Amino acid sequence: MKTGAKVALSVAVVAAGVGFMIFTTLSSGDALEYYKHVNEVAKEPEKWMDRRLQLHGNVVAGSILKKPGSLDFKFAIHQEGSWIDIQYNGLIPDAFKDCAELVVKGKLLDRHSFKAETISAKCPSKYEGKMRRVGCGDNHLAEVKNHRK
Repeated sequence: MKTGAKVALSVAVVAAGVGFMIFTTLSSGDALEYYKHVNEVAKEPEKWMDRRLQLHGNVVAGSILKKPGSLDFKFAIHQEGSWIDIQYNGLIPDAFKDCAELVVKGKLLDRHSFKAETISAKCPSKYEGKMRRVGCGDNHLAEVKNHRK
């Protein structure tokens, strides 16, 4: 076999392998994850239903519930007048508290319900001034509680 043919064959094999890896990664759907803010998702919830999301917002003050004897949590996050209730089972970051800025990863179940697989908290010392400007979503607490009934 000539050198040119060997190079062409090698390039074809590598290209086919890379193409196969990309196809198998993307076809599962788990590789695609959108980073969205609460208000963006709340505007068009049907567009984001059952898609993997990283959802960014602040914890609504007074919305945190923990099931006794378990790692089951419910809390709401808000941004710019919109809120979504989060269900989560697992360990929480140290900075998790009312008003904390969070990124939750998971899927939107319905207009106001999100099933989180992981939670990441932003560093509170960096964002304390921002929290005072943004607020803690106190005005959403009644709606959140009504949604949970």
